[in-house]
Order: sequence, then structure tokens, then C-alpha cells
Amino acid sequence: MPRPGAQPLILIALLVIGTGLAVWGPWDVEDVVALGEVMAERPWLLLIAIALQAALFTLALPGSLVLWAVAPFYPPWLAAPTLVAGSTLGALGAYALSWYLGGRNLPADTRWIRMLRRNSDFFSQCAIRAMPGFPHPPLNYGAGTLRLPLPTFIAATIVGLGIKWGVFSAAIYEAMEVAKEGGDVDPEAVVLLLIVVALFIGGALLRRRLVR
Repeated sequence: MPRPGAQPLILIALLVIGTGLAVWGPWDVEDVVALGEVMAERPWLLLIAIALQAALFTLALPGSLVLWAVAPFYPPWLAAPTLVAGSTLGALGAYALSWYLGGRNLPADTRWIRMLRRNSDFFSQCAIRAMPGFPHPPLNYGAGTLRLPLPTFIAATIVGLGIKWGVFSAAIYEAMEVAKEGGDVDPEAVVLLLIVVALFIGGALLRRRLVR
């Protein structure tokens, strides 16, 4: 637990950092794609992508945008682990912040908190992570607020995001390759697109069932 009087200072610091990132960060998809083109020429910049995504998710900002700076320009075997690393570190950062703040400055009875209370086992967390349509910040901060077991939280985050980022990275990269070659659509690209559509439909159905 933080020392008496430290919580307001922590919240002010987070507000300042988050505002700065929101103002100066690359929030437009076009800007993010342009950044990805630069990164493609310098693979070591993937470390910066990991750090940026981790910082954004820690501060409850849209770290998923980093997908568009990585997936179109790197093969899935490189893009997916990069995105999993960044988002998992960000999830841990948000978990640690909400745990450290003790939950007293965070909503204690939102629909996301209620959903996590009912579905905190490994397989439920995996499904929530793997399906599009579930925002990361409420899950990350809610898990820390509820003090969900950390090993289960980490394992479910890695597995669930590994599935989602793996499929998304492969689909986006395959689509970019088809666009570059200007040829016929590859059957593999069609299959990947169908999987993405299935994930979105599954995510919508799961969210409707769990979040009440």
C-alpha cells in the first residue's frame, strides 16, 4: 500500500504523463503506419514498440494502435511476439498500479469488475483476452483491483493475446503481401480473414453474455 498522502501525487503524475502521450502520441492510424515503415528498416526499433505499447496499456491508453506499426511490416513470427510482449508488460503495469493504489481510487462495482469476479479462472481470462471487443484497461485494472492471482493472470494474458495477435498479425501481413504483388487473393489470406471475422463474432457474443 502507498504511504499516506502519496496516492494523490501518483494520480497527478499519471494524469500528466497520460495527457502528454495523448497530445504528442501517434494516435492516427496513418501516422502509426508511417512510423511502421520507418521501423521496418530498423528491426531494433521493435524494442521501442514494446516499450511504447507497455506504457500505453499501463496508463489505460490505446496500445492496440501499435499493431498497425508492426503487423504490416514484419512477418507474423516476429510481429506477434512483439505485440504479446508489449501488451503483457502493459497489462502487468496496469495490474501493479491498481494493486498499489489499493483500488480506493478506482471504480469498485463496475460491470467489468462484476464480470471479472464471475470469470476469473484461467480459461475465462484466456477467452476474454483472445476475443476482440473486450477493452484492455478495465480488464487489467480490474484484475489488480480484485487481486486476481498473478500467475493465472500472466499465463492467461500471454496465451489469449498470443492467439489474437497471432491471427491479426498473420492476416494483416498476408493482406499487405497480396496488395504489394497485385495478384490473386491467396486462399490462406481468405482463411485468415474468416478466422478474424469469427473472432469478432465470438467476441461480440461472449461480451454480450459476460458483461451485464
